[in-house]
Amino acid sequence: MAEQFNDLLEAVGIRPAEVCIIRHHTPKPGQDYATLHDLWLGDPAGFTRYQATQKAAQPIFRTRKIWAAFVCPAPDETMFIGLFDADLLATRKADWLCDYRGDAPGKGEPVDIFTTKPRRELAAYAGVLRVDWPPENRRSWARKAEGMTLPISASQPVEAAEPLVGDALVVALAGLGFRATATTKKLVQLRRGALIVYVKRETETRPLVLHPHFLDFADSLRALGGVEVPDPARTYVNSNLRQFPAYLADHRRTEGRHGFAVGVKANRLGALVALLEMGATIETPDGAVRVVAPEDDPLTERERLAAARVGQGAFRDALLIYWNGACPVVGVDHTALLRASHIKAWSASTNKERRDPYNGILLCSHIDALFDRHLITFEDDGRMRISSAITAQNRERLGLLDDVRIESLDPRHAPYLAHHRRQFQP
Repeated sequence: MAEQFNDLLEAVGIRPAEVCIIRHHTPKPGQDYATLHDLWLGDPAGFTRYQATQKAAQPIFRTRKIWAAFVCPAPDETMFIGLFDADLLATRKADWLCDYRGDAPGKGEPVDIFTTKPRRELAAYAGVLRVDWPPENRRSWARKAEGMTLPISASQPVEAAEPLVGDALVVALAGLGFRATATTKKLVQLRRGALIVYVKRETETRPLVLHPHFLDFADSLRALGGVEVPDPARTYVNSNLRQFPAYLADHRRTEGRHGFAVGVKANRLGALVALLEMGATIETPDGAVRVVAPEDDPLTERERLAAARVGQGAFRDALLIYWNGACPVVGVDHTALLRASHIKAWSASTNKERRDPYNGILLCSHIDALFDRHLITFEDDGRMRISSAITAQNRERLGLLDDVRIESLDPRHAPYLAHHRRQFQP
């Protein structure tokens, strides 16, 4: 049995030397929450922003791509809340106020802003596992994992709980503030604020039905541990999902409704609901806007436009970082001339694919025009293919060379490039 936190890391194949340990423990109460543990419980999106915003140019955060995060439910208690993949997104002034203190992050100076994504490893321990933090490091909050001895506390409920089904799931959701708003023989509709879920009453197989928007969050749900997600993630159709979008198909005579059915164990329900609420909104310069809405209160045009604008801005920022601010085909690094090009077209992509930086290449505007019209494409090794529809004279005018090969492609680009090549005009 593991005796130290590093034993758990090594048991799942993670070297401690890759990990930064972060302990959120400031004794000062925040603007709306008494502790950072309370912020983590009460405002998951705010906590994510807080954790992902760090003082600029700190090597421990930039070089350690895996973060192990802890909070302090009580002054002498340290609780694990998960492993995260962390990638530097930008260094700039934050255009929001700190979700805990209420002031400008970094006192208004440029800060490092990271993207953080929960990892699947050790997810079952999040919100459960306690460690004994050494008294001599009481003031420490960011350390190298291999330099920390964190004994696992002697008494704690680390075993998995039973799956919630039927009335037990309804009661558990009520305990988290949901109220039943409609009931049929087969389904109970429950609501907390704008978040609506359904519980299937007559089956124990994935009884919790979420809005279909959360199909794009399937990997994050799996990473929580204790959440059963179909593989591949797929839609669930039931005409009584009245608050969810319509489902139309040629083989159906009547209109249905569709959602995303999952199972959940008792000890992960709170974390699941927190992730759903975080994913149901998106931060914009004008504040949070909804991206999920019930049928009786649909998204406004302002909300749809704001969400699209922010999503596109984050996508462009990610491509500027990945491609080092230059077009990999012709080397142009004048930002105003660069386009964040989707490999698989926006119109053909899911919401998740639209945000995925591996579904993009940073291209100079005239190269982007060719790529968008499928007059050029790229092999998985980066070799560029040029359509015969472009004459030799125009190839020369456009600066298209036969031996062009772009560097820095990742295997995760491959499925998108394969889709693009199927549209290519030889």
